[in-house]
Amino acid sequence: MRRITIILIIALLTVFTLPAYAAGEFKASFTVGQNFYTVNNQKIVMDAVPFVRENRTYIPVRYLANALGIDANHITWNEVSGTVTLKDATGTSSVEISMRVNHRDLTTVTQNGANNSLRAVARTETMDVAPLLINGRVYLPARYVAEALGYTVTWDPDTQTVYIMPGGVSITPGETLPAPPDQYLNKGYIWVYDGLQYSWQVAQPRSLSNYNQSLEKTIAGWNDLSVYEQVLARENMPAEIAQFLDAVLNAPPGDLRPWIKEKLNLEYTASLARELEGMAGSEGYDRFHRAEFILSFVQSLPYIYTPLPRLAGETLIKGGDCKSKSILLASLLHNLGYQTILLEFPPEEFADNIGHEAVAIAFNRDELPPGRNLFAFDYNGRSYYYAETTATGWGLGEMPELLQNKKAAIFPLDF
Repeated sequence: MRRITIILIIALLTVFTLPAYAAGEFKASFTVGQNFYTVNNQKIVMDAVPFVRENRTYIPVRYLANALGIDANHITWNEVSGTVTLKDATGTSSVEISMRVNHRDLTTVTQNGANNSLRAVARTETMDVAPLLINGRVYLPARYVAEALGYTVTWDPDTQTVYIMPGGVSITPGETLPAPPDQYLNKGYIWVYDGLQYSWQVAQPRSLSNYNQSLEKTIAGWNDLSVYEQVLARENMPAEIAQFLDAVLNAPPGDLRPWIKEKLNLEYTASLARELEGMAGSEGYDRFHRAEFILSFVQSLPYIYTPLPRLAGETLIKGGDCKSKSILLASLLHNLGYQTILLEFPPEEFADNIGHEAVAIAFNRDELPPGRNLFAFDYNGRSYYYAETTATGWGLGEMPELLQNKKAAIFPLDF
């Protein structure tokens, strides 16, 4: 609990302060699975995403408070009771709401100090859901909190979006709304590193998943097409897809770099990498252990053999084998500035004629943890430390005995 509390306090103390808005002007929106929200059509990036549970939309407290104009000084967290309190103060009047994590009571205290008197009215209602504490962040049910502070909340089921308006104002049919966002695939993960359990909610645009599946289907069936059908297919391909196809088809056996360099997936994994790095950084992990923390997440994904590699986004949602998990790990680490190489142990080294793929990561000697026997590959004057992605329990630099005397082809990720 100590580490979770530290993360939460940091989150609460870094709330942005928004300027006041004129009556009728204010409009905020949060979309499930989206890592930004809007206030009067201005986008503000979040490091967490809203999600739906028990038919209620949950929003991280720091961003909900931000959208409602509540500054950091008016957000408090009581570790002992697990209570969050938000206070909206205007002049001599204020509204204060408080909720406890995993409890359904919401208490509102309204105070009016006009005419040198102070009147306080307290009211408690029972919500049908409770606030949640996930990865050190408190998530609040958006509707209850916004309405307790006098706002009107509208839910758009088609776009999975919550709109928050001034009291008495709502979204009406025919009003121009922000462009509907992509629908998202939401997936939760739980894994263990350094004796601690972590959970993470990830959202992936359905458009990216559909795109990845289409690419993989095209590659899987390419050799079944006649030359004429291949020419016709190329004529109707967007340029970036044709470039990816050519890179995959022309790559040497075991060279997964085209799958890592695919633009949409590499951009998508950049935001994921920053979230994972933030989680590791909040625990005080150094550069080596941050990479090992990310490795532990990739290891926790289901191992599923596929004849072809999977793009990083597909592996994240569906799992994958050594090929696909290595692509995902290398993508995440590349986005964080780590130098990596891909290792391909050819099929002839194994009785099953399948071969093996892995990743190795460059570190300086002063970055290595003391007292650990670490396996490394030398490449261009640097030591790259082995990372086994297929199963949990393998620390960074630990190598299966079966592979220790095998030869591997090296493919540097040098773009």
